[in-house]
Amino acid sequence: MMLGGVCPDDIVLADVKGRRFYAIVLARRERELEVEPIDRRVTFRRVKAREVLGIWRKSRATSARNLQAIRPAA
Repeated sequence: MMLGGVCPDDIVLADVKGRRFYAIVLARRERELEVEPIDRRVTFRRVKAREVLGIWRKSRATSARNLQAIRPAA
């Protein structure tokens, strides 16, 4: 899978050596991701691009105007 659009705090579904798990992306390297598995029993901390099965992107405000619409001034 292409990792070009993956950012920190996104959630990925990975399959490493036959074990599937969800993880939160901490950093993106050249061809791999540094992740923190949601299930603490999983010990894999790096995931290659070919091991990523799915990506759920964290929704982000695209501009300051959208950010103000989300958080109105009190």
